[in-house]
Amino acid sequence: MEALRKFRLYFSNLGSMFVLLWVMMFMVCFADSLCGPVIPYLVREFLLDEAAVVAMIGLLSSVFNLVKTIANVPGGILGDKMNRSMIVLISLLLLPTSYLLLFLAEQSYWILCSYILLGIFWGLSMPSLSAIIADIIPENIRGTAFAIFNLSWITSQTVAPVLGGFLADNFFIRFPFISALLLSIAVISLYLSSIGKVKAAALPVRLKREIGRQKGTISTEHLRLNILLLCCMRFFSGVGNGILMPITTAFLMYTLNTSPTEMGLAFSVGWGVATALAQVPGGKAADKLGPKVVILLSTLVATPLLLLLPFSVNVFQFMLFMGLICFIGNLSSPAFSAWIANLIGTERRGKGYGFTSAASGAGAIIGPIIGSLTWTLFEPNHLLPFAFALIPFLLMLPFVIILKSKV
Repeated sequence: MEALRKFRLYFSNLGSMFVLLWVMMFMVCFADSLCGPVIPYLVREFLLDEAAVVAMIGLLSSVFNLVKTIANVPGGILGDKMNRSMIVLISLLLLPTSYLLLFLAEQSYWILCSYILLGIFWGLSMPSLSAIIADIIPENIRGTAFAIFNLSWITSQTVAPVLGGFLADNFFIRFPFISALLLSIAVISLYLSSIGKVKAAALPVRLKREIGRQKGTISTEHLRLNILLLCCMRFFSGVGNGILMPITTAFLMYTLNTSPTEMGLAFSVGWGVATALAQVPGGKAADKLGPKVVILLSTLVATPLLLLLPFSVNVFQFMLFMGLICFIGNLSSPAFSAWIANLIGTERRGKGYGFTSAASGAGAIIGPIIGSLTWTLFEPNHLLPFAFALIPFLLMLPFVIILKSKV
Protein backbone atom coordinates (compact mmCIF):
# COMPACT_ATOMS: atom_id res chain seq x y z
CA MET A 1 0.00 0.00 0.00
CA GLU A 2 2.87 2.36 0.80
CA ALA A 3 4.39 1.68 -2.63
CA LEU A 4 1.03 2.40 -4.27
CA ARG A 5 0.69 5.67 -2.32
CA LYS A 6 4.16 6.78 -3.43
CA PHE A 7 3.33 5.87 -7.03
CA ARG A 8 0.13 7.97 -6.94
CA LEU A 9 2.04 10.90 -5.43
CA TYR A 10 4.76 10.67 -8.08
CA PHE A 11 2.13 10.37 -10.81
CA SER A 12 0.29 13.49 -9.61
CA ASN A 13 3.57 15.45 -9.42
CA LEU A 14 4.10 14.93 -13.15
CA GLY A 15 1.28 17.38 -13.82
CA SER A 16 -2.29 17.40 -15.12
CA MET A 17 -1.21 17.41 -18.77
CA PHE A 18 0.81 14.24 -18.27
CA VAL A 19 -2.21 12.60 -16.56
CA LEU A 20 -4.54 13.65 -19.40
CA LEU A 21 -2.23 12.21 -22.07
CA TRP A 22 -1.79 9.05 -19.99
CA VAL A 23 -5.57 8.48 -19.76
CA MET A 24 -6.02 9.21 -23.45
CA MET A 25 -3.31 6.73 -24.45
CA PHE A 26 -4.81 4.11 -22.14
CA MET A 27 -8.20 4.42 -23.84
CA VAL A 28 -6.73 4.35 -27.36
CA CYS A 29 -4.69 1.22 -26.67
CA PHE A 30 -7.53 -0.46 -24.78
CA ALA A 31 -9.76 -0.09 -27.86
CA ASP A 32 -7.01 -1.41 -30.14
CA SER A 33 -6.23 -4.35 -27.86
CA LEU A 34 -9.88 -5.41 -27.59
CA CYS A 35 -9.68 -6.28 -31.28
CA GLY A 36 -6.20 -7.83 -31.39
CA PRO A 37 -6.88 -11.43 -30.30
CA VAL A 38 -10.09 -11.60 -32.36
CA ILE A 39 -8.72 -10.48 -35.74
CA PRO A 40 -6.84 -13.76 -36.52
CA TYR A 41 -10.11 -15.66 -36.06
CA LEU A 42 -11.97 -13.18 -38.25
CA VAL A 43 -9.29 -13.73 -40.91
CA ARG A 44 -9.86 -17.47 -40.57
CA GLU A 45 -13.52 -16.97 -41.48
CA PHE A 46 -12.44 -15.60 -44.86
CA LEU A 47 -9.33 -17.75 -45.48
CA LEU A 48 -9.73 -21.34 -44.33
CA ASP A 49 -6.27 -22.65 -45.22
CA GLU A 50 -3.67 -22.45 -42.40
CA ALA A 51 -0.87 -21.19 -44.66
CA ALA A 52 -3.15 -18.50 -46.10
CA VAL A 53 -4.25 -17.39 -42.63
CA VAL A 54 -0.66 -17.16 -41.34
CA ALA A 55 0.39 -15.30 -44.50
CA MET A 56 -2.50 -12.85 -44.12
CA ILE A 57 -1.65 -12.21 -40.47
CA GLY A 58 1.90 -11.42 -41.54
CA LEU A 59 0.67 -9.23 -44.41
CA LEU A 60 -1.62 -7.24 -42.12
CA SER A 61 1.25 -6.52 -39.77
CA SER A 62 3.60 -5.61 -42.61
CA VAL A 63 1.10 -3.26 -44.26
CA PHE A 64 0.30 -1.63 -40.92
CA ASN A 65 3.98 -1.03 -40.25
CA LEU A 66 4.60 0.16 -43.83
CA VAL A 67 1.88 2.79 -43.55
CA LYS A 68 2.97 3.75 -40.02
CA THR A 69 6.57 4.08 -41.21
CA ILE A 70 5.61 6.33 -44.12
CA ALA A 71 3.40 8.46 -41.84
CA ASN A 72 6.15 8.74 -39.19
CA VAL A 73 8.27 10.92 -41.48
CA PRO A 74 5.72 13.73 -42.11
CA GLY A 75 4.46 13.20 -38.55
CA GLY A 76 7.92 13.93 -37.17
CA ILE A 77 8.64 16.87 -39.50
CA LEU A 78 5.26 18.51 -38.91
CA GLY A 79 5.68 17.97 -35.16
CA ASP A 80 8.61 20.41 -35.24
CA LYS A 81 6.81 22.96 -37.47
CA MET A 82 3.18 22.93 -36.27
CA ASN A 83 1.52 22.82 -32.88
CA ARG A 84 1.82 19.16 -31.95
CA SER A 85 -1.63 19.04 -30.31
CA MET A 86 -3.36 19.56 -33.69
CA ILE A 87 -1.45 16.69 -35.30
CA VAL A 88 -2.61 14.38 -32.49
CA LEU A 89 -6.22 15.56 -32.96
CA ILE A 90 -6.21 15.01 -36.74
CA SER A 91 -4.87 11.48 -36.30
CA LEU A 92 -7.44 10.62 -33.61
CA LEU A 93 -10.27 11.36 -36.06
CA LEU A 94 -9.24 8.29 -38.12
CA LEU A 95 -9.90 5.74 -35.36
CA PRO A 96 -13.72 5.37 -35.49
CA THR A 97 -13.66 4.57 -39.23
CA SER A 98 -11.00 1.92 -38.66
CA TYR A 99 -13.11 0.03 -36.12
CA LEU A 100 -16.25 0.46 -38.22
CA LEU A 101 -14.47 -1.31 -41.10
CA LEU A 102 -13.66 -4.27 -38.84
CA PHE A 103 -17.25 -4.53 -37.65
CA LEU A 104 -18.67 -4.42 -41.19
CA ALA A 105 -15.93 -6.54 -42.84
CA GLU A 106 -17.17 -8.84 -45.60
CA GLN A 107 -13.75 -9.79 -47.01
CA SER A 108 -10.21 -9.84 -45.66
CA TYR A 109 -9.32 -6.66 -47.55
CA TRP A 110 -11.73 -4.73 -45.28
CA ILE A 111 -9.45 -5.71 -42.40
CA LEU A 112 -6.49 -4.54 -44.48
CA CYS A 113 -8.12 -1.12 -44.97
CA SER A 114 -8.69 -0.89 -41.21
CA TYR A 115 -5.01 -1.61 -40.59
CA ILE A 116 -4.03 1.12 -43.07
CA LEU A 117 -6.03 3.71 -41.13
CA LEU A 118 -4.54 2.48 -37.85
CA GLY A 119 -1.07 2.79 -39.36
CA ILE A 120 -1.72 6.40 -40.37
CA PHE A 121 -2.99 7.18 -36.86
CA TRP A 122 0.03 5.75 -35.05
CA GLY A 123 2.50 7.14 -37.57
CA LEU A 124 1.21 10.72 -37.41
CA SER A 125 0.45 10.92 -33.69
CA MET A 126 3.31 9.22 -31.85
CA PRO A 127 6.23 11.53 -32.80
CA SER A 128 4.29 14.56 -31.55
CA LEU A 129 2.91 12.79 -28.49
CA SER A 130 6.34 11.47 -27.47
CA ALA A 131 7.89 14.91 -28.01
CA ILE A 132 5.23 16.57 -25.83
CA ILE A 133 5.94 14.08 -23.02
CA ALA A 134 9.70 14.59 -23.34
CA ASP A 135 9.28 18.37 -23.32
CA ILE A 136 7.22 18.58 -20.13
CA ILE A 137 9.45 16.22 -18.09
CA PRO A 138 12.86 17.17 -16.58
CA GLU A 139 15.80 15.16 -17.93
CA ASN A 140 16.81 13.72 -14.54
CA ILE A 141 13.50 11.79 -14.20
CA ARG A 142 12.81 11.26 -17.89
CA GLY A 143 13.40 7.49 -17.79
CA THR A 144 10.98 6.99 -14.91
CA ALA A 145 8.42 9.35 -16.46
CA PHE A 146 8.47 7.45 -19.75
CA ALA A 147 8.16 4.21 -17.77
CA ILE A 148 4.98 5.51 -16.14
CA PHE A 149 3.66 6.77 -19.47
CA ASN A 150 4.39 3.38 -21.05
CA LEU A 151 2.14 1.83 -18.41
CA SER A 152 -0.81 3.57 -20.12
CA TRP A 153 -0.59 1.32 -23.18
CA ILE A 154 0.86 -1.69 -21.38
CA THR A 155 -1.81 -1.94 -18.68
CA SER A 156 -4.54 -1.48 -21.28
CA GLN A 157 -3.00 -4.25 -23.39
CA THR A 158 -2.95 -6.48 -20.32
CA VAL A 159 -6.67 -6.37 -19.60
CA ALA A 160 -8.19 -5.65 -23.02
CA PRO A 161 -7.10 -8.79 -24.96
CA VAL A 162 -8.69 -11.06 -22.34
CA LEU A 163 -11.89 -9.01 -22.39
CA GLY A 164 -11.89 -8.93 -26.19
CA GLY A 165 -11.49 -12.70 -26.38
CA PHE A 166 -14.21 -13.20 -23.77
CA LEU A 167 -16.65 -10.94 -25.62
CA ALA A 168 -15.98 -12.75 -28.90
CA ASP A 169 -16.45 -16.19 -27.32
CA ASN A 170 -19.55 -15.37 -25.28
CA PHE A 171 -21.42 -12.89 -27.48
CA PHE A 172 -20.30 -12.83 -31.11
CA ILE A 173 -16.95 -12.45 -32.78
CA ARG A 174 -17.45 -8.84 -33.86
CA PHE A 175 -18.67 -7.53 -30.51
CA PRO A 176 -15.19 -6.20 -29.52
CA PHE A 177 -15.17 -4.00 -32.63
CA ILE A 178 -18.34 -2.20 -31.48
CA SER A 179 -16.77 -1.59 -28.07
CA ALA A 180 -13.59 -0.24 -29.69
CA LEU A 181 -15.65 2.09 -31.92
CA LEU A 182 -17.43 3.60 -28.90
CA LEU A 183 -14.15 3.99 -26.99
CA SER A 184 -12.50 5.79 -29.92
CA ILE A 185 -15.37 8.31 -30.00
CA ALA A 186 -15.00 8.83 -26.23
CA VAL A 187 -11.26 9.52 -26.63
CA ILE A 188 -11.91 12.20 -29.25
CA SER A 189 -14.50 13.84 -26.96
CA LEU A 190 -12.05 13.82 -24.01
CA TYR A 191 -9.26 15.31 -26.12
CA LEU A 192 -11.49 18.04 -27.57
CA SER A 193 -12.63 19.03 -24.07
CA SER A 194 -8.99 19.69 -23.11
CA ILE A 195 -7.54 20.85 -26.44
CA GLY A 196 -6.72 24.31 -25.09
CA LYS A 197 -4.51 22.89 -22.33
CA VAL A 198 -2.77 20.54 -24.75
CA LYS A 199 -2.03 23.42 -27.15
CA ALA A 200 -0.48 25.40 -24.33
CA ALA A 201 1.68 22.46 -23.24
CA ALA A 202 2.83 21.57 -26.74
CA LEU A 203 5.43 24.36 -26.83
CA PRO A 204 5.54 26.42 -23.60
CA VAL A 205 7.61 29.59 -23.29
CA ARG A 206 10.31 27.93 -21.18
CA LEU A 207 10.94 25.50 -24.03
CA LYS A 208 11.43 28.36 -26.47
CA ARG A 209 14.15 29.66 -24.17
CA GLU A 210 15.62 26.14 -23.98
CA ILE A 211 15.65 25.94 -27.78
CA GLY A 212 17.56 29.19 -27.90
CA ARG A 213 20.16 27.82 -25.51
CA GLN A 214 20.47 24.50 -27.34
CA LYS A 215 21.11 26.00 -30.77
CA GLY A 216 24.81 25.80 -31.33
CA THR A 217 25.39 23.22 -28.58
CA ILE A 218 24.56 20.23 -30.80
CA SER A 219 26.23 20.31 -34.20
CA THR A 220 24.25 19.27 -37.26
CA GLU A 221 26.75 16.48 -38.02
CA HIS A 222 26.58 15.16 -34.47
CA LEU A 223 22.79 15.28 -34.52
CA ARG A 224 22.61 13.41 -37.82
CA LEU A 225 24.98 10.73 -36.56
CA ASN A 226 22.92 10.26 -33.40
CA ILE A 227 19.71 9.92 -35.40
CA LEU A 228 21.34 7.50 -37.86
CA LEU A 229 22.65 5.21 -35.11
CA LEU A 230 19.35 5.35 -33.21
CA CYS A 231 17.50 4.51 -36.44
CA CYS A 232 19.76 1.50 -37.12
CA MET A 233 19.23 0.26 -33.59
CA ARG A 234 15.46 0.64 -33.83
CA PHE A 235 15.37 -0.96 -37.29
CA PHE A 236 16.83 -4.26 -36.08
CA SER A 237 14.63 -4.19 -32.99
CA GLY A 238 11.62 -3.80 -35.31
CA VAL A 239 12.72 -6.73 -37.48
CA GLY A 240 13.07 -9.01 -34.45
CA ASN A 241 9.69 -8.08 -33.00
CA GLY A 242 8.13 -8.33 -36.46
CA ILE A 243 9.39 -11.89 -36.92
CA LEU A 244 7.93 -12.88 -33.55
CA MET A 245 4.44 -11.54 -34.28
CA PRO A 246 3.17 -14.13 -36.82
CA ILE A 247 5.11 -17.10 -35.41
CA THR A 248 3.88 -16.63 -31.84
CA THR A 249 0.31 -16.19 -33.11
CA ALA A 250 0.58 -19.27 -35.34
CA PHE A 251 2.19 -21.30 -32.54
CA LEU A 252 -0.71 -20.48 -30.21
CA MET A 253 -3.42 -21.06 -32.82
CA TYR A 254 -2.17 -24.21 -34.52
CA THR A 255 0.31 -25.89 -32.18
CA LEU A 256 -1.35 -25.20 -28.83
CA ASN A 257 -4.89 -24.94 -30.37
CA THR A 258 -5.92 -21.94 -28.28
CA SER A 259 -9.33 -20.28 -28.31
CA PRO A 260 -9.71 -16.48 -28.68
CA THR A 261 -9.95 -16.16 -24.88
CA GLU A 262 -6.80 -18.23 -24.38
CA MET A 263 -5.03 -16.23 -27.09
CA GLY A 264 -5.93 -13.00 -25.31
CA LEU A 265 -4.89 -14.44 -21.94
CA ALA A 266 -1.53 -15.60 -23.30
CA PHE A 267 -0.62 -12.12 -24.51
CA SER A 268 -2.21 -10.30 -21.57
CA VAL A 269 -0.25 -12.23 -18.96
CA GLY A 270 2.80 -13.35 -20.92
CA TRP A 271 3.41 -9.96 -22.50
CA GLY A 272 1.22 -7.37 -20.76
CA VAL A 273 1.71 -8.12 -17.06
CA ALA A 274 5.41 -8.84 -17.44
CA THR A 275 6.02 -5.70 -19.50
CA ALA A 276 4.05 -3.55 -17.04
CA LEU A 277 6.09 -4.87 -14.11
CA ALA A 278 9.31 -4.06 -15.96
CA GLN A 279 8.55 -0.38 -16.63
CA VAL A 280 9.22 1.39 -13.33
CA PRO A 281 12.38 -0.59 -12.41
CA GLY A 282 13.56 -0.17 -16.02
CA GLY A 283 12.93 3.59 -15.92
CA LYS A 284 14.66 4.02 -12.55
CA ALA A 285 17.61 1.95 -13.77
CA ALA A 286 17.86 4.17 -16.87
CA ASP A 287 17.90 7.30 -14.70
CA LYS A 288 20.64 5.89 -12.45
CA LEU A 289 22.80 3.77 -14.76
CA GLY A 290 22.03 5.44 -18.07
CA PRO A 291 19.84 4.15 -20.93
CA LYS A 292 22.78 2.56 -22.74
CA VAL A 293 23.65 0.14 -19.92
CA VAL A 294 20.03 -0.91 -19.43
CA ILE A 295 19.46 -1.57 -23.14
CA LEU A 296 22.66 -3.61 -23.48
CA LEU A 297 22.05 -5.80 -20.45
CA SER A 298 18.36 -6.46 -21.09
CA THR A 299 18.98 -7.37 -24.76
CA LEU A 300 21.90 -9.68 -23.99
CA VAL A 301 19.93 -11.58 -21.35
CA ALA A 302 16.47 -11.71 -22.95
CA THR A 303 17.39 -12.59 -26.54
CA PRO A 304 18.66 -16.19 -26.01
CA LEU A 305 15.60 -16.95 -23.88
CA LEU A 306 13.39 -16.71 -26.99
CA LEU A 307 14.45 -20.27 -27.80
CA LEU A 308 12.36 -21.47 -24.85
CA LEU A 309 9.04 -20.54 -26.52
CA PRO A 310 8.77 -23.39 -29.09
CA PHE A 311 9.24 -25.92 -26.28
CA SER A 312 5.99 -24.84 -24.61
CA VAL A 313 3.55 -27.75 -24.28
CA ASN A 314 0.55 -25.73 -23.08
CA VAL A 315 -0.67 -22.14 -22.78
CA PHE A 316 0.43 -21.85 -19.15
CA GLN A 317 4.00 -22.79 -19.98
CA PHE A 318 3.99 -20.41 -22.96
CA MET A 319 2.84 -17.56 -20.69
CA LEU A 320 5.58 -18.40 -18.17
CA PHE A 321 8.35 -18.33 -20.79
CA MET A 322 6.91 -15.25 -22.51
CA GLY A 323 6.58 -13.45 -19.18
CA LEU A 324 10.22 -14.05 -18.29
CA ILE A 325 11.44 -12.86 -21.71
CA CYS A 326 9.19 -9.79 -21.76
CA PHE A 327 10.07 -8.69 -18.24
CA ILE A 328 13.81 -8.76 -18.92
CA GLY A 329 13.61 -7.45 -22.48
CA ASN A 330 11.20 -4.61 -21.74
CA LEU A 331 13.30 -3.18 -18.94
CA SER A 332 14.82 -1.31 -21.88
CA SER A 333 11.53 0.19 -23.12
CA PRO A 334 11.62 3.47 -21.10
CA ALA A 335 15.38 3.66 -21.69
CA PHE A 336 14.83 3.82 -25.48
CA SER A 337 12.44 6.77 -25.18
CA ALA A 338 14.60 8.65 -22.68
CA TRP A 339 17.77 8.09 -24.71
CA ILE A 340 16.23 9.58 -27.84
CA ALA A 341 15.19 12.68 -25.88
CA ASN A 342 18.63 12.97 -24.24
CA LEU A 343 20.55 12.74 -27.52
CA ILE A 344 18.35 15.04 -29.62
CA GLY A 345 17.68 18.70 -28.86
CA THR A 346 14.19 20.01 -28.14
CA GLU A 347 13.83 21.76 -31.51
CA ARG A 348 14.46 18.49 -33.40
CA ARG A 349 12.66 16.14 -31.03
CA GLY A 350 9.68 15.59 -33.32
CA LYS A 351 12.01 14.49 -36.13
CA GLY A 352 13.98 12.32 -33.71
CA TYR A 353 10.94 10.37 -32.57
CA GLY A 354 9.47 10.34 -36.07
CA PHE A 355 12.56 9.00 -37.84
CA THR A 356 13.43 6.41 -35.17
CA SER A 357 9.84 5.22 -35.13
CA ALA A 358 9.95 5.03 -38.94
CA ALA A 359 13.10 2.90 -38.72
CA SER A 360 11.44 0.57 -36.24
CA GLY A 361 8.41 0.41 -38.53
CA ALA A 362 10.59 -0.41 -41.53
CA GLY A 363 12.01 -3.35 -39.61
CA ALA A 364 8.52 -4.37 -38.59
CA ILE A 365 7.49 -4.46 -42.27
CA ILE A 366 10.20 -6.97 -43.11
CA GLY A 367 9.96 -8.99 -39.90
CA PRO A 368 6.44 -10.42 -40.26
CA ILE A 369 7.18 -11.50 -43.84
CA ILE A 370 10.28 -13.37 -42.63
CA GLY A 371 8.31 -14.82 -39.72
CA SER A 372 5.44 -16.05 -41.94
CA LEU A 373 7.84 -17.54 -44.50
CA THR A 374 10.00 -19.32 -41.93
CA TRP A 375 6.91 -20.76 -40.23
CA THR A 376 5.58 -22.15 -43.53
CA LEU A 377 8.97 -23.37 -44.80
CA PHE A 378 10.07 -25.15 -41.64
CA GLU A 379 6.70 -26.53 -40.49
CA PRO A 380 6.50 -28.70 -38.36
CA ASN A 381 9.92 -27.61 -36.98
CA HIS A 382 9.03 -24.66 -34.75
CA LEU A 383 12.48 -23.99 -33.32
CA LEU A 384 14.02 -22.51 -36.49
CA PRO A 385 11.52 -19.63 -36.92
CA PHE A 386 12.14 -18.57 -33.32
CA ALA A 387 15.90 -18.90 -33.86
CA PHE A 388 15.63 -16.47 -36.81
CA ALA A 389 14.16 -13.89 -34.44
CA LEU A 390 17.38 -13.84 -32.39
CA ILE A 391 19.53 -12.54 -35.23
CA PRO A 392 18.18 -8.96 -35.57
CA PHE A 393 18.20 -8.40 -31.81
CA LEU A 394 21.89 -9.32 -31.73
CA LEU A 395 22.61 -7.11 -34.77
CA MET A 396 21.32 -4.02 -32.95
CA LEU A 397 23.96 -4.35 -30.21
CA PRO A 398 26.90 -2.77 -32.13
CA PHE A 399 24.87 0.41 -32.65
CA VAL A 400 24.01 0.54 -28.95
CA ILE A 401 27.71 0.25 -28.12
CA ILE A 402 28.78 2.98 -30.59
CA LEU A 403 26.21 5.53 -29.38
CA LYS A 404 27.27 7.87 -26.59
CA SER A 405 25.30 7.83 -23.34
CA LYS A 406 24.40 11.52 -23.74
CA VAL A 407 25.28 14.60 -25.79
